Amino acid sequence: MDKYIGKLIGNTGNPNDLKIVLENSFSAKRGEFVKIRHKETSNEPETYVLGRIVSISRNNILYNSNMGEGLSQLEILPGAQVTGETSFGTIELVGYRDSSGQIKIPRRPLNPGEKVYGVDYEFLSSFYKFDENTSIHIGNLIGYDKGENIVPVYLDVNKLVTEHLAILAMTGSGKSYTVGRIIERLVAQMNGTVVVFDVHGEYGKAFARGELQFNENTDRIEDTRDREGILKIQEAMRKLLDAGGGIKVYTPQIDAFDYKYMNKNKHLALQFDRLDMDDLSSILPGLTEPQERVLDVAIRFWQAKYNNPPRDIQDLREILSGDLEELREWEELSPAEAKALNGRSAAVAASKLSRVINEAKSFYTRAIGEPSDIYDMVGEKGNNKGRLVIVDLQGLSDDARQIITALISSEIMRAAGDKRRQIRPSFLVYEEGHNFAPAGIPCISKKIIKKIASEGRKFGVGFSIISQRPSKLDPDVTSQCNTIITMRLKNPDDQRFMAKTSDMFSKADIDELPSLSTGEALICGRSIPAPLLVKIGTKALIHGGESPEVINEWGVFNG
Repeated sequence: MDKYIGKLIGNTGNPNDLKIVLENSFSAKRGEFVKIRHKETSNEPETYVLGRIVSISRNNILYNSNMGEGLSQLEILPGAQVTGETSFGTIELVGYRDSSGQIKIPRRPLNPGEKVYGVDYEFLSSFYKFDENTSIHIGNLIGYDKGENIVPVYLDVNKLVTEHLAILAMTGSGKSYTVGRIIERLVAQMNGTVVVFDVHGEYGKAFARGELQFNENTDRIEDTRDREGILKIQEAMRKLLDAGGGIKVYTPQIDAFDYKYMNKNKHLALQFDRLDMDDLSSILPGLTEPQERVLDVAIRFWQAKYNNPPRDIQDLREILSGDLEELREWEELSPAEAKALNGRSAAVAASKLSRVINEAKSFYTRAIGEPSDIYDMVGEKGNNKGRLVIVDLQGLSDDARQIITALISSEIMRAAGDKRRQIRPSFLVYEEGHNFAPAGIPCISKKIIKKIASEGRKFGVGFSIISQRPSKLDPDVTSQCNTIITMRLKNPDDQRFMAKTSDMFSKADIDELPSLSTGEALICGRSIPAPLLVKIGTKALIHGGESPEVINEWGVFNG
C-alpha cells in the first residue's frame, strides 16, 4: 500500500513551488520523491506525476518566536501530547510520462487537496527507464541507494559523449572519482576511446608500474549489481589490454615518466608545424612586431627547406639562432623583407622558442624516431579496441600543458574530419578546465576546446570539462555542455554562474548544492530523463584524486 504523506494546499499552478501539508513531521524528508494523481485532459486517463520534496518547514504555536524570553520557561509534561504543530513541504515536479513515453511537466494545475504519496522501487524504476546496451550505470538514487530498494541511475552514452559534459564541484567533493567511474565504463563496457589530459598524474595511477591497478575492495560493495558490474569491467580491461587497447599512456620525453610506468609509456613527439600560425602569439607571448616578422619568415623557410614532414623542431631553432644570411638569400623574400630581418629579434624569438621546447619536452626530433601518430593513439575508424589514453602532464608548466593539449586536441579534430581516413569517435577529458578554457583570458587551448564545443558533435568528438571553479570557465564552453554533473559547491559566485549559464537548474537545485556530501551529485541534462540526486558508485580501477592518508604517511616516531 502506498505511503500517505500529506495533501496539496494553496495555489497549484507553479510546478516548481507546490505546497503540501504533511501528515506529521516523520511523513517525509527533504529530497524524497513523491507521486500525485493527475489528469491532464478530460479525455486522457488518470496518471501519477512524480515530484521531489525540496524543502520542509516545521512550526509549533507553543514555541512561537513572539513569546520571546518566555520560551525558555515553557515546559511540557512528560507523556503529554504536543498540539499545535504543523509541518509543510515544497514540491518541485519532475513530470509524468505521456502515452509516447516522454516525460512532461503538467500544463494543467494539479488539484488542490489532492493526496500525496511516497514512491517505491517499482514506481521509480519504471519511471526512469533505461537501456543497458546504450547507457552506463553512474550510481544510485539518493534515498534509494541502500538495501533492497536500490534505484540505479543510468546515463545515455550517445548524448553524454557527443553533446558534451561538465563536472563542477569544489575540491574534495568527488569530481575526479566521478570522472573515473564514467570513463572506465565508456572504455570497458562501451568499447569507447577516451583521452584524458592528466594534469596531476592522478589517472596514471591506473597504470602505475606499467600494469593495470584494480580496486581490490569489491567484496565491501553492498550493491550486488554494482559489484558484479565492477568485476566485469576489470575483466574487460584485461582483455582489451592483451589485445592492444585498454590503457595507453603518453608522456613528455622525461626519464621520470619512464620510471613511473616501467617504460610501458610512449613518448610524445608532436609536430610543431601542425600549430596554426595564429597561435604563435599565445605560445610565445610578448613578441614585438620585428620578432613576429622574423619568426614568420623562419617558419616558412623551415617548411620549404624540409618540405617532407615530419620536421625537426631543432632545425627551426638553428635557423633562428644562425646569422640569418640563409634566410636573407631565400628567393621567396623580397629585398625589403630580407633587409627588415633583424638578428637581435631572431635571437629573442629563438630564446623564447627554446624555452617552450625545453618546458614541453614533447616535440618531434629526428632523435626520437617517429612522430606521435594520432591514429595509433585513439584508434582508426573500424578498429574495435577500446582504450583509455592518458596524457600525463604532471610537473609541466601551465604553458606547456596548454600547448600539448591544444596540439593533440587539434590533431583529433583534424583526423575526425578527414573523409579519406577517420579516427574512432573520441571523448576528451579536460581536468582543471579553468586552466584550459578560462573566462576572459587568452589561452592557446581555449580556441580548440571552443571549436570542439561548437563543431565536435558532427565529427564524433565530444569532451568533458572538469573544474572546481565554474565561474572561472569560459561560458561559451560550459553553455555547450548538455549534461552537467554538479557536486558540492559553496562559493556564491559559482552558484550564480551555474544559475546564469544553464537553464537546467532550478533555484531549489542551486540551494541543494552546498549541503551535498562527498560522492553525491546533482545530474541534469540530455543524458538523463530528469534532474536527479545521485550517490556515485564505486570505481573498478585505482585512479582519480583520492587524498593521501596523511597520518599513515607521516607514520609514528619511535625515537
